[in-house]
Amino acid sequence: MILQNRPLFIVNISNPRAFSGSGSIIMLEMTDEDEALRVAAKIASETGRSVTVRKENMQVIGTIRASTWH
Repeated sequence: MILQNRPLFIVNISNPRAFSGSGSIIMLEMTDEDEALRVAAKIASETGRSVTVRKENMQVIGTIRASTWH
């Protein structure tokens, strides 16, 4: 349950090639900006996907780029 007074931060992970090219989006709603950024960094590191963190008005507050391996 999200408290009405707390700001909402959305962690968004997109994978346009998943599910036979139909794509997929995972969104997590969090109330702590620092924690949302930490979770986004962990997800980007573990999945190799870019992860975006937004405010509830959809303003981007951070994007963690996908890791690249050489």
